[in-house]
Amino acid sequence: MRALAKEIASTSARRELTHPGRAPSVAAGPHGRFDATPQEIAHYIGQITAELSTMARKSDLGLLAYFLQMAHAEARTLCRKFEHDAGRHSL
Repeated sequence: MRALAKEIASTSARRELTHPGRAPSVAAGPHGRFDATPQEIAHYIGQITAELSTMARKSDLGLLAYFLQMAHAEARTLCRKFEHDAGRHSL
């Protein structure tokens, strides 16, 4: 199973897996909350959905690839919104 995961993961995803401090921790805490900010979670979901969309497309799973690409686009939109809002608050 590990060999398959390493084969599928992109270089950036592998780097994050081998350097846990660089990727947000998305493990659920004691009350079901995640140990990351909404911005970090949106960024992580954007990365994962991009990977999954590519896998689905290469496996001729067109509709699934489409939905994953839509999730990726939404995550990117949220990341840009978070960045824009953070820029406004720092003025």
